[in-house]
Amino acid sequence: MEYMSTGSDSKEEIDLLLTNLNMSEVIDIMENLYPGGDLAVYEDSLITMCEEPNQNEERAESLLFCEREVSLMSSVKYGTVEDLLAFANQVSNTAKQFKGCRQQESGILLNMITPKNGRYQIDSDVLLFPWKLTYRNIGSDFIPRGAFGKVYLAQDRETKKRMACKLVPVEQFKPSDVEIQACFRHENIAELYGAILWDETIHLFMEAGEGGSVMEKLESCGPMREFEIIWVTKHILKGLDFLHSKRIIHHDIKPSNIVFMSTKAVLVDFGLSVQMTEDIYYPKDLRGTEIYMSPEVILCRGHTTKADIYSMGATIIHMQTGIPPWVNRYPRSAYPSYLYIIPHCVLGAWKSQTW
Repeated sequence: MEYMSTGSDSKEEIDLLLTNLNMSEVIDIMENLYPGGDLAVYEDSLITMCEEPNQNEERAESLLFCEREVSLMSSVKYGTVEDLLAFANQVSNTAKQFKGCRQQESGILLNMITPKNGRYQIDSDVLLFPWKLTYRNIGSDFIPRGAFGKVYLAQDRETKKRMACKLVPVEQFKPSDVEIQACFRHENIAELYGAILWDETIHLFMEAGEGGSVMEKLESCGPMREFEIIWVTKHILKGLDFLHSKRIIHHDIKPSNIVFMSTKAVLVDFGLSVQMTEDIYYPKDLRGTEIYMSPEVILCRGHTTKADIYSMGATIIHMQTGIPPWVNRYPRSAYPSYLYIIPHCVLGAWKSQTW
């Protein structure tokens, strides 16, 4: 292509071109190039046309987002981890709307459960049993409890698949109840199968510890044998090593949160777990079960993943002796004064020794 000369001798050529320029022909040509009314002759119109598609895109995205929210709450369906987290956030943010509202179940399933026509009905598609009846702890009133929830054995009526089902009142449910298990998979962390909202209660379906929990074993059989303690400890430390590599603090290591599978022991109940964003975690509230808490957790002065190791040590003592640590030496009413009593006693004993 040759470009027009910019010399003075080109003025006559330009005047001649403008004199013979037929605008109607130019418009006809442009209409053929941009069919369907998309022609933009003036600059102002061009700016308007550039703005409108963006507005339309935002409106479309908004509509799609609303439709997605509605679809997440309309039925039970298979979905991705992102869908499950979106469902959890939506339930948490709109919990008050479900008060006194008995609605059709809704939720997101990741694995192992088969919904039927958008439904997965309690007592129809899945049966729930009190855990104590399942493991024949006759005379025991113990039912495993997590943070704000009861745990039942669930059995799918069609597949006969056995699962654990944790029930959490919708007003106490928070996204962290599912986030860790959904996002981080490990052989020593109970696998999450999905979450369903029904009758103002969140039902969390997960891998079942068909051998019961360590707490159940302690209540029914007493102190555990040394090789059993070593076996459990090895598996749970593997799970903790994985969590801690991701900067996650479990916050509630104890016998009732360790369950037996056929070939492994796994951790459950991540409702109090957090993923650290700094080197030290400063909690806004007390997290854990008091008789297994580390001193730094109780004092609320900041702690790290090492707090889980302390709780694991307290759990090992419980497995070995059949009772939680400290309860024989100090009454429950002394809690948490033993945080100050024990170190002084130990320090005094050290001072009396000749080294």
